[in-house]
Amino acid sequence: MAELKIEVFTSMTCPFCPGAVRATKKLLADNPELESKVTWEELSTRSPEGSRKASAYGIRSVPTIVVTNKRGERGAHVGEPSQGTYLKMINEMLK
Repeated sequence: MAELKIEVFTSMTCPFCPGAVRATKKLLADNPELESKVTWEELSTRSPEGSRKASAYGIRSVPTIVVTNKRGERGAHVGEPSQGTYLKMINEMLK
């Protein structure tokens, strides 16, 4: 079981959402040690599951990245994160 789950909430009409997805892929590609610790998925806010989860999390804008650790603690970032900010958030959630 992964230690962290990353959920990237997106919308087809959002010009910044592809950058958040790319940032997630790059983070994991540049840090192979995270591969066994992290799972991730992109959730469209237009899909039933994405809409339901976005509502449950109180998400009001996209892209929003939600990181949940195995203790159920959540962190979030709105917008496309820099790689440094993203890695710092991931490492904090892994502690």
